Amino acid sequence: MLKDWNFWLSIVTVVAAVIALMQTKQQIKLSNKQHLFDKRVEQYLIAKGLIQLYENNDTILVFKENEPILSIDFIFMQMTNNTYMEQMVDVISHPLEEPYHKKFLIRLEELKEISTKIKFIFSGKEAILLGDYILHYQELLFKMYQYQILLGKLKDASQEFRLTIEKARETVGENQYREELQKAVDNLKQAYDVLKKGKVEEKIEQQITLR
Repeated sequence: MLKDWNFWLSIVTVVAAVIALMQTKQQIKLSNKQHLFDKRVEQYLIAKGLIQLYENNDTILVFKENEPILSIDFIFMQMTNNTYMEQMVDVISHPLEEPYHKKFLIRLEELKEISTKIKFIFSGKEAILLGDYILHYQELLFKMYQYQILLGKLKDASQEFRLTIEKARETVGENQYREELQKAVDNLKQAYDVLKKGKVEEKIEQQITLR
């Protein structure tokens, strides 16, 4: 009788252990799904915000040919006008000054990381296209910042050496910086157009599910 009891007790113990193991495995699976879901939502909302910023401001990204872009500070402020990007805004009024410069560089690196994360946590070509869009946005902000620094040098050269605007532009190489800025604008526009044509936002949203 005692042997039978020990046998059944052993069976019950084994069954209980198996059930506990299965429950733990299921909990881990659900936890991993929840973590992936949270990450996808977080990164997508940031990307969505940058898409909306471009849509709201694409008309001010049209520059006159062969003229200095004196409103670059205003354009930069508009392109960083949301809660995630707001810590960047002050750097355009304080180029190369701390702590603004450091905060700006940190946020640029974070945008690069977001671009990479999106390509890992989402699947398909949509992930690559959305990640590339973030990267082009980051590159545009950096080119705008560089151009603002150049405008400061242009002003200094004009005042210090009593140069005309045209001569000062030539002295500081304004044309090259403006061309690089225009290239960054063109790259972002192309990336945006590809997103819209491929309905990338809708396809990415379909991947954000907790199943």
